[in-house]
Amino acid sequence: MGRRSSGPDSDRQVPGADTHGAHFIVTITKPPNHQITKFSSGFTLIEVLVATAIMGISLGVLLSGFAQGHRQAFRGDMAREAAYIAESVLYGLATNELESLSSSKEDVEDHLGWSYKVEIRDLVLKITAQDQDLEEMEIPELKELVLTVQPPYDAHPFVLTSWIPAEQI
Repeated sequence: MGRRSSGPDSDRQVPGADTHGAHFIVTITKPPNHQITKFSSGFTLIEVLVATAIMGISLGVLLSGFAQGHRQAFRGDMAREAAYIAESVLYGLATNELESLSSSKEDVEDHLGWSYKVEIRDLVLKITAQDQDLEEMEIPELKELVLTVQPPYDAHPFVLTSWIPAEQI
C-alpha cells in the first residue's frame, strides 16, 4: 500500500480499484498555502443583537418623527380654524356697536367646543428708553382690542391684539 501522511501541506495517497478488479493508487495534492475554510450557515448571537438594537433605535426615531408631524399638522389645523373664527368675529364686530361688547366668553356657532372673548381697553404703552426707567404712556385716541379664541380640549388659546380708533367705540 501507499504512504499516508497527515500534515496540512502534504499529498495524500488513496488506494482504489476499478470495476475489473485492477488496483491503483490516486494521489491527491493540495495547492501550497491551502487552508480549509469553515462555512457559516447563519448569524452569530452578537450580530443578531446588534442588528436588533439598530432596527429598534431607527424605528423609535422614525415613529417619533411621525408623531411630531401629526401634532404639528393638528396644531396647524387648529390655527387655521382659529383664524377663520377670528375673521368671522371681527366681521361681526364691524357691523355691530363695539360699545355693547362684554368681556365674557361666548361659544362659537357651528364650531363645537370653540369659544371666544373680546376685550376693549385703554391703550397703554410701556416704553423704556436707553438708560432710563420704564415709562407708561396712555394714548386716549386709540383703544386696544384683544380677541382670544379658545380651541376645544383645553388647548393653548390664540390671541389677536389690534388697535382701533377711540371714536369708533
